[in-house]
Amino acid sequence: STDGVPRLSDDRLYRALASTRRRRLLYLLLEEGACTVDTIATVLTGWNATEAGTMGSPDDREQIRISLEHVHLPLLAEAGLITRDRGEGTVDIEPLDGAIRDLIRRSVDAESRSTN
Repeated sequence: STDGVPRLSDDRLYRALASTRRRRLLYLLLEEGACTVDTIATVLTGWNATEAGTMGSPDDREQIRISLEHVHLPLLAEAGLITRDRGEGTVDIEPLDGAIRDLIRRSVDAESRSTN
């Protein structure tokens, strides 16, 4: 896209949205606004544990935090979907096209319904 706003036709967008973890991360930011990486890791750990019917351990949370730092956040930033403030330690969602926001919300809602 010419103005830097991700579009539905953008391959990077589809790659970014291919992961359940990344869709959930974006959904969290859409609903809550800026969050710390630790908060995101805690929420995603709880989400996974609820889905699996287990308790999330500190090790699970640390694994998720590491995967966020090294895989998911860089990919989402490269796709223009998030910004990171390393000084504040926060992640925030970029202004997104309404169709992309709807796509994220619908996909996460559908996943939640199918696992419950």
